[in-house]
Amino acid sequence: MGKSFSDEGYLIIKNAISRKLLVHIQEEISNYLDDFNHNKNKDKKAYYDFFFNKVKSLKGSEYEFQKPIWELLSYKGLIDKFLLEKKIYAAVTDVLGKDLAYINEPSFNLNLPNKDSPKKNYLFKDWHQEIWSGASISNIQIWTPIFQKDSCQGQLELMAESHKWGHIPHRNRAPIELPKKYKTIKPNLECRDIIIFSTLMLHRSVPAKYPRLSITLQIKNFKYKTHSFLNENVNWKIFSYSDLTKIEKILGNHYLSPYRVVDLNTDLIPGTVRKN
Repeated sequence: MGKSFSDEGYLIIKNAISRKLLVHIQEEISNYLDDFNHNKNKDKKAYYDFFFNKVKSLKGSEYEFQKPIWELLSYKGLIDKFLLEKKIYAAVTDVLGKDLAYINEPSFNLNLPNKDSPKKNYLFKDWHQEIWSGASISNIQIWTPIFQKDSCQGQLELMAESHKWGHIPHRNRAPIELPKKYKTIKPNLECRDIIIFSTLMLHRSVPAKYPRLSITLQIKNFKYKTHSFLNENVNWKIFSYSDLTKIEKILGNHYLSPYRVVDLNTDLIPGTVRKN
């Protein structure tokens, strides 16, 4: 993975999603959008071309387009499968531990040509930190393309080492002050690659020449106690438990009493013998 998450503020993982799972996700989306001819021999270009034709003349909002897609994939358990992919799970647990939950609310981003500004497309973002929207600094963000023409345009851009700058002054979801000199990072991810980054990391959408659909997920360790809005006001879904938490669930209450799971006659317990 190269340098550490704390040093860089992000991790790029190549081929993190299995080809089988990516195709499954693309098939489910395509079948939802239309009665797409199910054919396992279709290559990635065929799925992209179908997606392109469906969104190039989209009439409604980008949010309303992606909302039912998220609900479908969530219902079918594909979001959980995505996060439990071997490489993804290893990277996330290395940063956060194994008591994990993600925000179970619509989390796809649809970016379209000629709608490459926040004013035209709510899902297109200028420079921002996730903490501006109430995220905790102990959460992390995952981003990956699902449908894209190529990896060299229309993704996202990060401001190098900005996760070490703290809370950036902003107004109307735009920074009002930045360092005079800074470097940026363009991940240029292929489908199946992912990037994990800090909620403190400044990042933005990059204008696309062709439509692109990506997924962004925010993850937390649900045992961390924070006062974040997003930790309290949205729907979190647990998808992983640590061994210690599994023991707590087996025991069943905060006193960790073993008597909940053992069928004992209390008359035989010392100090509880009844007297006639």
